[in-house]
Amino acid sequence: MTADTTTAADASGTLSKIKPQPSYPANPTLYLSNIDWSIKKTLLKRSLLALFTRHGKVLDVICLRGDATGGRSLRGQAWVIFESQSAATAALEAERGFVFFGRPLMVNYAKDVSDRIAKRNGTYSKKTKDIREKRKLEGDGGGGGDAKMARVDGSGVNATTVNDPSSLVKKKEDVSAPTPSPKTGEITASTTPSSLILAQNLPSECSDMMLQMLFQQHAGYKGLKLVKAGMATIEFDSESQATVALKGLNGFKLTPSATLDLTYVAR
Repeated sequence: MTADTTTAADASGTLSKIKPQPSYPANPTLYLSNIDWSIKKTLLKRSLLALFTRHGKVLDVICLRGDATGGRSLRGQAWVIFESQSAATAALEAERGFVFFGRPLMVNYAKDVSDRIAKRNGTYSKKTKDIREKRKLEGDGGGGGDAKMARVDGSGVNATTVNDPSSLVKKKEDVSAPTPSPKTGEITASTTPSSLILAQNLPSECSDMMLQMLFQQHAGYKGLKLVKAGMATIEFDSESQATVALKGLNGFKLTPSATLDLTYVAR
């Protein structure tokens, strides 16, 4: 993901200006920070899911809103719980520094294994959970408990969890700003630059939200349209802006076995 790393270095909130993050043992739960909380909650969760699902099965996405004790904000933090540690590791290595809505995403292993994973592994402890709850209220980021752990009455903490991650992926008809692209039978790939990009051979796991999240990071993005199974068109304001996006995302890894195949749409 060379393109992502390069973009991150050029972002307004560069990695070099961010306080070094602590390192915790590898586990299936990732702790995310430096998130822009001006983003609507629903869009944020859908975007995180689209970004991380390509690395493996996501069991839960947790976003926090509110303040910890002492007035410290819990905003700008989220947790992604994978089914396997290997998927979490792949996601951490690929997405650390990814420019997510204008900010380089901080990705680390969570300090603690989530309650969901602990119960599955037979290591769940009520005492350990209570300790994590207290630490969470004190604003100690990196905790890995699930949404129940983070939702504490009277604390000002409002945790939102995604019990069914697949429910956050929009259906085709929900795509925002649809592109006035040609009919399916008229679409032809071309190497001649244009403001309309053609994505082909998309895997079934690739949703409109995943594509939108990737392309909207580039200047001039206007919208996209899923033309048919495995094919989409993405429109930009100008040829030059479309070219920058194409060069930056062509070959982008969508799933462990599929990458973005981008060309221009013949006018």
